[in-house]
Amino acid sequence: MRQGALRSAPWLSFGLLALLLYLVAVPLALLLVSSFKPTGLPLDAGWSLQNFDLVYGDAGFYTLLRNTLTFALGCTVCALAVGGVLAWLVERTDLPFRATARVMIALPMVLPPFLLAMGWVLLASPRTGWFNQLFKDALGLTQAPFNIYSMGGMIFVETLALVPSVYLILSNAFRNMDPALEEAAMTCGARWPQMVRRIFVPLLAPALVAAATYLLIVGFLVFDVPGTLGMPVGLFVVSSRIVYLATDQSGGTSAYGQIAAIAVTFLVLLLALAWSYRRMTRQTNRFVTVTGKGFRPRQLKLGGFKPFAVAAVMLYFVLAVLAPLGLLLWTSLTPYLAAISWEMAGKLTLAQHSSVLSNPRVGAAAWTSIWVSMLSATLVTALALLVAWTVLRARSLGQEARNLIDTLSFMPLAIPGTMIGMALIYVYLTLSFIPVYGTAWILVIAYVTVYLSFTSRTASASLIQLHPELDEAARTCGASPATTVRRIVLPLLLPALAGAWVWVVAHVMRELSTALLLQGDENVTLAVQLWSYWAGGEPSKAAAVGVWLVIVMTVITIVWQRLSARKDVVFGG
Repeated sequence: MRQGALRSAPWLSFGLLALLLYLVAVPLALLLVSSFKPTGLPLDAGWSLQNFDLVYGDAGFYTLLRNTLTFALGCTVCALAVGGVLAWLVERTDLPFRATARVMIALPMVLPPFLLAMGWVLLASPRTGWFNQLFKDALGLTQAPFNIYSMGGMIFVETLALVPSVYLILSNAFRNMDPALEEAAMTCGARWPQMVRRIFVPLLAPALVAAATYLLIVGFLVFDVPGTLGMPVGLFVVSSRIVYLATDQSGGTSAYGQIAAIAVTFLVLLLALAWSYRRMTRQTNRFVTVTGKGFRPRQLKLGGFKPFAVAAVMLYFVLAVLAPLGLLLWTSLTPYLAAISWEMAGKLTLAQHSSVLSNPRVGAAAWTSIWVSMLSATLVTALALLVAWTVLRARSLGQEARNLIDTLSFMPLAIPGTMIGMALIYVYLTLSFIPVYGTAWILVIAYVTVYLSFTSRTASASLIQLHPELDEAARTCGASPATTVRRIVLPLLLPALAGAWVWVVAHVMRELSTALLLQGDENVTLAVQLWSYWAGGEPSKAAAVGVWLVIVMTVITIVWQRLSARKDVVFGG
C-alpha cells in the first residue's frame, strides 16, 4: 500500500502544478495576449500594438505613472518613518503602558482601508469635513485648511493603514538588537544622529529594505484609498485607473485592450519587486544581531521625553482609529449628513441601521461575503498545505518542478486584485463553457489565487519547524504519505493553519477591488454594497454598514490572534 501511495505521489504533485498554472499562469497569459488584440479579447482575430500605442501615446499615461510612483514612494517613506519610530519607542525604550501601546498600534488593522478613507472624507473634506469646519470656526479662516481629495491626503490615509504592518515587521528587529552596541557608541561620545547612521541603519538594513520593498508592492497594488479619495477628483493611480476603465467608461469592452496594456506594463515592475523581496527575506538569516552569550535586553530611558513619546502613540491611535471610526459611527446615527453638534445630538437615530439590516440586498450581500470568505479560506488553506508539503517534503518530484510550484504560489503577491479581476474576466469570457462569470464562484477562484501567497508562506514556515524524522518514522511504520499528513502533520500544523484560515476570512470580508470588478447581480458582497451606498450619495447608510463590518472584523481578528498564539503551545515554544 505504501509503495502504491508513493508511486502516486508524483501524479499528485503534477496535478498540483497543473492547478497552479491554471490559477496563476493562465490568467496572466490571457492578460498578455489581450494586450496585443485590437479588441482586447483573447480569442478575437488579429494582432496589433495599437493598445500600447494608445496607452504610451497618451500624455495621461505618464501622469498616471508619476502619480503611481509618487503614491507608492510616499506611502513607503512615511509608513517606514512612523512605524519605525513607534516600533523603537515600544521595543527599545521605557515607554509606559507598552502592552497597551502595542494594541493601540495594531488595532487599525481591524479597520478596512476604504472605511478609514471614508472616515477621513467626513473629517477633512474641503466642504463638509468636521476638522475643516472646526479650524475655520476657531481661526476665522475663509478656506478649508485640509483637502483629503489630494495626493497628500491619499498618502496620509494609506500611511495610517500601513503603519501596523511596518510595526510588526520592524518590532522584532528592534527587540533583537544588542544594546551593548549602543552603549559602546555612547561611551565613545557618539551622538544620536551618529548612532542612527552608524549603528541602527546598518543593523536594521535587511529588515528595512524588506519592509520597504513590501510597502512599494502594496503601494502599487492597493485600490481602496486611491479609489475613495482620488477617483472622485480624477486623481488616478494604476489600480484605480483599471477599475475606472472597467466599470465607468462607456462601452466598457472597448477599454479592455488598454486595461491589458496598462496592467502588463506595471506587472513587469511588480514581479521584479516581488522577486527582490523574496530574495531578501530568504537571506535574512545571514544578518545576526543577537547571540546567545552576553545579550542583555535593556530599554533606553526617555526621561523628559516620555510625555512626548506617549503623545506620539496616542496621536497615531486618534488619527488611525478614534477620529475616523468615531465620525463613521456618528454619521451612521444621523438622519442626514451633519457635523457633530449638541443640536444634532438630539436627533440621533438607529433608523439607518434598521434600514440597512432590513434591506434584502444587504442581507444577500452579507450571506455572499460569509460563504465566499469561508469557502475561499478553506480551499486556499488546503492548497497551501499541499504546496508546502510538495515543496519541502515530496522528494519524488524533481527540484526544478518543486521550485516552479514554489514560484507560482508566491507570484500572486505581486498581482493586484484589480489585475486578478481583469485577468479572470478574460479567462471566463474566453472559456465561456465554464459558467462562473457573474457568479460568486468567480470570486472564490479569485480569492484562492490572491491569498495563496500568504497561506503558502505560513504553511511552509510552520512545516519547516517539523523535523523530517516524524515523516520517516511514519513511513517506517507503513503509513502512506496521505496518512502521514492526516495523522501527524495536520494536527501539528493546525493552529498555524487555523490562524491563516481566519486571516483569509477577514481579508475576503473586507476586500473591495476584485469584488468590484467581478460584481454581477448574483455576487454582490458586503464591501461592494457599502461602496454602492457611498458612491450613490448615501453616506449614512454606508457608515451604518461600515460600523457592522468593523464589529465583525473585530471579532474575527480576536479569534485570529488567539489561534495564532496557540502555536507556541503546539511547538513547545
